[in-house]
Parts: sequence; structure tokens; C-alpha cells
Amino acid sequence: MYITVKELLRYTDQERERWDHWFQANGDELLAMPIAGERETSIGRLIMHIFGPELRYVERLRNEKLTDYRSLPASSVEAVFGFGLKARQTMRDYVAGLSLDDWSRIIEFDVPDQHLRATVRKVILHTLLHEVRHWAQIARLVRERGFVPPGGHDLLTSNALE
Repeated sequence: MYITVKELLRYTDQERERWDHWFQANGDELLAMPIAGERETSIGRLIMHIFGPELRYVERLRNEKLTDYRSLPASSVEAVFGFGLKARQTMRDYVAGLSLDDWSRIIEFDVPDQHLRATVRKVILHTLLHEVRHWAQIARLVRERGFVPPGGHDLLTSNALE
């Protein structure tokens, strides 16, 4: 038995919902909290770095023009998480339309300083694990600044798995 993409989508949906409620309860100003980094210099920008690549990977898989998510605002919980909903729906629609053979299709694309070659399956799984990794970073960042992040992150206690 193995974890499915549908289960990972549900798990990350639950994480997003927890964080959306948490940021709504704690205020937009927390999105402006500065963090070290060259591109993602605030919590809001780091959250956009979760949602933006999700949308862009689907755009790559569809051979579409890439969305410039870094130009979008990251200072409003509603705007940031609204963009996340759009990115997630794009991912869900793409995954729902895949045939069994599509999962092993190989694509090639460039990211800064790298040329990548991967199956559709690998790109989608990378995208979902990328998100999990960054939510953990955000939990640590807000905790270090004196805030208690939302709980219930463990996969073991999640009802996302069948």
C-alpha cells in the first residue's frame, strides 16, 4: 500500500485551511513579518512561494505561459490564500484529467541555473512535498517570534488518508 496523490492533496488542503484560519485570526500584518532570504523576504512571500510554484508546475506540464506570481500582492490573507485556492484548483483539475500513461510522461524544463527532466508523477509529488516543507518552515518562523502556530499538522492524526 502507498500514499496517493489524492491523499496528499487532501492533507495539504487541510494544512492550508489551518494556516488560512490562523492568519485570519492573527492579522494581515503577520504576512509582512520579515525573514532572511533573497527572494522570499517575508512570511507572505514565502506562502506565495508555496502557491506560485504549484500553479507554475501545472502550467509547465500543460506547456502554458508561466504566471509571474512574484508580482502579486502578499500582504493580505484574503489575497494570498485566494491565490492558493486558484493554484490548488488548477492542480486538482490537471490531476483529475490524467490518464494512467500520463503519470509516466517525461517533461523537460528550465528553472534558474538548471535544466530538469522528470515524469509528471515526480513533478506533482515534488510540488506537494515542497508545500509540506515550507509550512514547517513557517511554523518554526512564527514560533521563534512568539506566536503559537496552528496545531494538528501530523499526517498520523490527519483524516486525509484513506
